[in-house]
Formats: sequence, C-alpha cells, structure tokens
Amino acid sequence: MQERREEEWSPPAGLLSDEDVLGPMRQWQAAGRRVALVTLVEVEGGAPRQAGAQMAVAEDGRYVGYLSGGCLEEAVVLEAQAAIAQGANRLVRYGRGSPYFDIRLPCGTGLDLYFDQGLEAPQLAAMTQFQASRTPFVLRTDLSSGLSHIDVADAGIPIAASRRVGDIFKRVYPPKLQLLLLGSGPALVSIAALAATLGIELLILSPDEEARTALGRQKIIAEAELKAVLAGLDFASAAVLIFHDHEKELNYLAELLKTGCFYIGALGNRAVHRDRLEALAPRCEAKADLGRIRAPVGSIPGAKSKATLAIGVLMEIMAEAKALNLIA
Repeated sequence: MQERREEEWSPPAGLLSDEDVLGPMRQWQAAGRRVALVTLVEVEGGAPRQAGAQMAVAEDGRYVGYLSGGCLEEAVVLEAQAAIAQGANRLVRYGRGSPYFDIRLPCGTGLDLYFDQGLEAPQLAAMTQFQASRTPFVLRTDLSSGLSHIDVADAGIPIAASRRVGDIFKRVYPPKLQLLLLGSGPALVSIAALAATLGIELLILSPDEEARTALGRQKIIAEAELKAVLAGLDFASAAVLIFHDHEKELNYLAELLKTGCFYIGALGNRAVHRDRLEALAPRCEAKADLGRIRAPVGSIPGAKSKATLAIGVLMEIMAEAKALNLIA
C-alpha cells in the first residue's frame, strides 16, 4: 500500500499573507500535528505590532505570522511548544516586567502573549469557513479559564478593534481586503500588479484585450461578469475606475454607490470630476453618496506615470483600510 504524502501548506502570495495564520494552522492540525495559536493581547508602551497580532505554531516548531520586529519569534516558538507538550494554555509577559531577563525587547515595551493550544478542529473549521464566506467574526477568549467562543461580528465600518477587557480578549477578524478594478490601459495593469504584491484579493473587469493579456502573463485573472462581481462587494472592498472615456464609467459608478465599498476612486482631474458628479446626480438617490467618490484618485498629487499612480492609489486605499481597522 502506497504511503500517503502530506501536502505542505503553501502560503498565499503577498505582504498581507502573514496576517492570516488560521489556514496553515488548520492544515497542520488535520495532518495530525498539535498546534497553538499565539495572540498579542496587550501592549505596554510602543511596539511594532498591535493587540490582535498572531502566530500559529506547530509542535515541530514550524510557524507562520509574527509578533515583533524579529526579536521575539524564536522564544515564542519554544514557549508554544512547551504549552503544547503540557497541554495547558498560558499567558506570558515579555519585555518590561517579564521574568525572562534573557529575552530583551529593544523598544523597552511590555508584551502580554496568550498561548492557546486548546482550539479544536471544529472551531478552526468554523473560523476558516467564515473567512471563505467573507463573514466578519470574533474569537472571544477567557484568558483565565482558557475557553474560547466564536461570534459573528457586525458587518459594518469602522469595525471594532481587537482588544482586552479584564480577562476577556476579543480578536476581531474582518473579511480580507479586496479590490475591484474597472477600466483599461497600463495603469490598470500596474495597480493590479502592486495590489497582488500586497496580497489584496483582486476582481478585475476590463474590455481591453491588451491589458487582459498583460494581466494573464502575471497570472492575474480578469473577471467577466459584472453582476456577480458587484454582488460580492462588501464593507472590506475598494473599487477603482481607470477610464479615459469618462462617459463609460457613469453606469459603473451608479452601481458601485449602491454597494458598501469603503473606497471608490476614479481617474480624472478636478474639472473632469465636477462634470462626473453633475452627470451622476440625477441617478443618485442620496446626493451625499456622491461624496464617496475619490477624485483625483491617489495620494500622490499630479501622478503622471503608471508607477506613481499605482503607488498613490494603493497608499490611499491602505491608509483608509487601516483607519477603519480592516488591516493592522
């Protein structure tokens, strides 16, 4: 009988992938490894990471995620392995006020980390299913008893931040950041490439065959069905329109204003945007909604190259997402 080989977890591409530790944690557990979820539950002073940052650690020492600027992760793995071996959760202080004098944090901060080796397969399965369905949820953990409970969170922005109240820590999981791009040309391809590098989930609608070919070379798929795409937009979604013929964008904008997108941006200067708003006004039920459209798009004034435009657009989106607690 042929021995079944375990499939190794392959991390998703992008800088944001380190924020999602549940997928590999569930896979390791399914492969028979014991695992621990390590959560930063309190910060005293300044620190590179905020409350809610997480690592997943397997009993053999493999891990994903990070909790510091690189000075703590090795110690966290050893502590997690000890918690797994003992079969008991633990709350550990590092840095300021810690009993571990040999583990120093250069920033002089005190960090409280909770090591939870008791999450069971049904809980992890429920959490990853919520992620797959873009349902926001909260993992509520009693730090004294070690018991955890999963609650569906309110689907609105700004989403509540992960925080500790007494012995209860609420870790909030919003849907993953996603970006809809509509339009054509080199700028669309550049924004898509940079967003993919960041790890943002992409939805793309483009009639431009050359742009679609360029996206395909980068293994980025351009969607084709507008209705299905619009139905998938939620409060963790952004949309950017890259049209040079601005009449083509009006129907798209009218539909996007009916969605819960936290960011809607459109190419064009201030004069173009004034004409755009005037043309959209009769189609918009609430005139205040027109103020949701960002134009000129991007945080780099006067951006003229595809590179500066793409960087400016993603800077603006990421800053807004951070302000709304959609990303760390």
